[in-house]
Order: sequence, then C-alpha cells, then structure tokens
Amino acid sequence: MKITLVSTYTHPIALGLRYVSSYLKAAGHDVEIIFMSSKRDTVKPDFSQAAMEQLVEHVRDRALIGMSLMTNNFHRARALTQHIRAAGIKAPIVWGGTHPTVAPDESLELADAICIGEGEESMLQLVERLEAGRDPTDIVGLAFRGGGPFGNKQTIHAPCAPLKTNLDDLPFPDYELETHWVADKDGLAPARPENLRGTLNTLRLMTSRGCPYHCAFCNNTALQKLFKGRGKWVRLRSMDNVLDEIRLALACFPTIARVNFVDDLFFVRGEEEIEDFVTKYNQQVRLPLQMDAFPNMVSERKVRALARVPIELISMGIESASPDTLENIYRRPTPPKMIAEAIAVFKKHRIRTEYHYIVSNPFEPDKNVIETMRFIADHHEGPAVLRVFPLNFYPGTPLHERARADGLIGTRDDSAYDYMGTGALEFIGHDYLAIWLRIVLNLRNVGLPPWFAHRVIDFVTSKPVRKLIDRKWFCPVVFRGYQIARKFWRNFIHQPFIRPFKYLRRKPRYEARQTDGETTTRWTVPKVDLSAMRAKYGGDAPPPGAEIPQPSSAAVPQP
Repeated sequence: MKITLVSTYTHPIALGLRYVSSYLKAAGHDVEIIFMSSKRDTVKPDFSQAAMEQLVEHVRDRALIGMSLMTNNFHRARALTQHIRAAGIKAPIVWGGTHPTVAPDESLELADAICIGEGEESMLQLVERLEAGRDPTDIVGLAFRGGGPFGNKQTIHAPCAPLKTNLDDLPFPDYELETHWVADKDGLAPARPENLRGTLNTLRLMTSRGCPYHCAFCNNTALQKLFKGRGKWVRLRSMDNVLDEIRLALACFPTIARVNFVDDLFFVRGEEEIEDFVTKYNQQVRLPLQMDAFPNMVSERKVRALARVPIELISMGIESASPDTLENIYRRPTPPKMIAEAIAVFKKHRIRTEYHYIVSNPFEPDKNVIETMRFIADHHEGPAVLRVFPLNFYPGTPLHERARADGLIGTRDDSAYDYMGTGALEFIGHDYLAIWLRIVLNLRNVGLPPWFAHRVIDFVTSKPVRKLIDRKWFCPVVFRGYQIARKFWRNFIHQPFIRPFKYLRRKPRYEARQTDGETTTRWTVPKVDLSAMRAKYGGDAPPPGAEIPQPSSAAVPQP
C-alpha cells in the first residue's frame, strides 16, 4: 500500500514517525515521509504556498496519510489536515503522537482516526485491513471519527494496544533519504543532510521507552494511566542494539558529529550496565554524547563511568527545590538533598550540565519559590546551561485536571498550544518571583558567591521592594528589555565576533567516504517475509498485540 507520513514538527527529527515508517516498510509497504518543518521553532503553520501545493500532489495517489504531533504542533497539524481536505483528497488521515493520545476527542474533530500511544503495530494492522478490504474499526490502539471514511456512524474508541516488550525487535528508525522530502520556500525538496536542520549532525536515539515516575505536570503520567495493565511501562533496548544503530548511522552518514540519547531516563540503567556501555562506546564510537538525567538515579559510580566518555551535555530537570512543591504539587519524589548531591557529583567530574526549572505556577505559594531561590544560592554551581520554563497545563496531566477544576483554564490551556517554550519565549510567562529566580540562577552561574545571591534575594523579596515594583508593568518591561538585550547580543556581538571563531575551531569528526562512487552508504530498512507472516496468522491480519516476526539482524558496518 502507498502511505505518506507527515511530520508537523518544526525540526525534522520525528523519531516516533520514523519508527512507524520503518515498521511499515519492513512489512513491504511503500512509505514516504514529508517533513513539514521550518527554519525556526514556531507553533504557527508558516508553510510556503509552494510546499503546501506540492504536499497535495504527493498525497494525491496515496491510500493512507499519517501525521504526528505534540500539543504545540496542533495548529500546524490542523492547517495541514484542512488544506489536504480542501484539495479534495479522500485518503483517510490518521493522527498519532502525544497529543492525539492525551486529547483524543479534540483530535477526532479533525482527523479521521487517531493512534493511541506507540503506533507501529496498530498502523500495520490498519494498513493490512484496508489492503484486504476489511473493517478496521476493532483494531486496538486506534480510535475512529464517527461519519468518517471507515463506515462507522458513531465515534469508536478501542482499548489501548499491548505495549511492545522487546524493543530490540523493532527495525531501526527510517533514514532512507530517497523516500523523504523536506518543506522549504520553493516547495518540497529531496531530503539530504544539509536541509535536515542538523538531524544528521546530531544523531538522536531512543534507548528506552517509558519513565517510572508520575510527575503531575508531565504527559508521561497521563500515558501511564492509559496503558495500565497493558504491559511493562519502562522498557530498555539492549546497549548492543543501540550501538549497532549508532555504527550503522555513522557508516551511512559521515556528517554525524555527536550522539544524543533522547530517553526520558538513560540513568534508569544499573551501574554495571552503564560501565559496560562506556567501555564499548569508547571502543566503537567515541563521539560527543548528550543525555538526560533524573536526580534520583544519579550516583557517583554512574557519573564517574560516564566521565570517561566525551560527554557534551547532561540535562537534568530540577523543576523546584521546595519539598512542599515537589511532593504535594508536582508529585515528584526528589528530596532537595538528592538534587544537591547530583549537582555536586556532576561538578566534581567536570560534566557539562543543563538544569531545568519550572516557574509561574499558580498553585505554588511565594514561600516555596523563595525556598528554591535559596537552594540555588547555596547549591547551584555553574557554569551550566539554564532553562527556566513557565508552567503549562498539558492535556491529560494531573495539573491540567486540577487547573480545570479550579477554573484557571477552560477546556484547555492555550499557552500549551501557542508557545514552543524556546528562546525568548521561555521568558514570556514569568511572574515577579520567576524573573528574580532566573536572575539569581545567572548570578550563581557566572560565579558570584552564595552570600551575594542571598542578599539579592533578601532585597527583592522584602515588603517595601515588592510593594514598589511587583506591579503589572514590571514583567512586560523586563521581558521587553530582555528581548532587546538578547537581540543586541546576537546581532552585534555573537554573530560578528564569536560565531566565526567557533566555526574555525570546529573540526569534522569524519571525512566524507567513498562507497561505490557515492559519499554515503544507503540506509535500508529490512524486509519481512509477508508469506511467512500470513502463514503464521492463518492468512489473516495479525491479531491485536501479536508479535510481528522480524528478520535476523545483518552485520552492521563499522564506520
């Protein structure tokens, strides 16, 4: 069957979509991916008219169209869906990704069907049913709009599909550039490393699925609730399987200069496993590595082992250092002492770090925010990358339900749909204390002593000062000043004086290699013996939750 998968994300990474594509290709289907990306991070559907017109031509002869989105891609996905429909395309449009999973009713107002959670198995079954002319509306893991192209008059919500238990069985994500297209101002261009916004400079991998924690602000909590009883939630790929994917990618794309593990928690792995991984990674890859960490899982032994790898960055969500906020608002079982120990061990081993905080939380009393500011003054040790996010209420999360019950939002939090939370827009939702928390962070980040940070906190939180400047005009004025200063720095200092020297110092990790007269090796997705699969299932489509047989993995070339 001919299938087009459309990525609505501004950055053409779309790992989930690439996994679905490789799963369908492995079963012998004709799949192309179109990355409707942008040159900047934006929630707006800023697609060129030429790209929209060529998108329509690409999907005109397709039997199925899939789109992947998160909440802040909703406007982009809606615009693409409506444009395709206005062009008279009759192929069913299926939405998948985090947002359709946690906001199914809203998504079914636009899509013909939605995929709930991990989509490889459900999408393959949908394709097989459609190809055989059979009713697909009882497939687990899918929901169908009433009155849509599948024949059902009423909306149908099937149960969630069982979770895939052995992640090593999955084919690697699809990087077959010959079947990929990227949106630009002149239309859709064939995908190549230079127009994929660094996707093939930084190789991003998922080494696990699922997070064991239940943070009240995180979509992971909503997903755990949906999939309760459907299988083990936290599942790990073997590190050998991960290294095979890295080695294959390096053999195919000499542009790759670093590796990024995008797992919720790489540190969920045991100390011995991480030590074994470090040894193999240094022998087989030894590229700069990026990953995330959770304070509860950081240990001296794990960090000491990882310090032997060229770590480029470890990102850790702190969110708050108030025990009351962590325990009673965020449901995050992380004592501040544990956060301080994690910061100290990263500093000890000279690991470059990135720390995340959540601010402007309407449920958090001022004293809790000030408590976090005091923690920063005492324990933050820079320099580090700092990310300070205003709280958004994402659909399906416990805090979203609490905000609705308290009348803080209507059916949805518009800011979760309308902002990417990157660059200057991280600042836009800040309140008075959030601004000063960010300032205190930066004071400690540049090396000013704790006593100085504490005196600043004393001053800005005192009653006379707050009475004087904690007013409606303060935050907009500070935000505007920040925008002006940021633009001045970028345009008049960083661009002309700093950025050129960074490029001069940068050395490519790999030279372009010649393979049969080409500069790269072609990435291929393995094929599945469809006759064997149909024989296994009696000539029928696989039943819900069935394991799809995969070919044995071929030898992976060394870079």
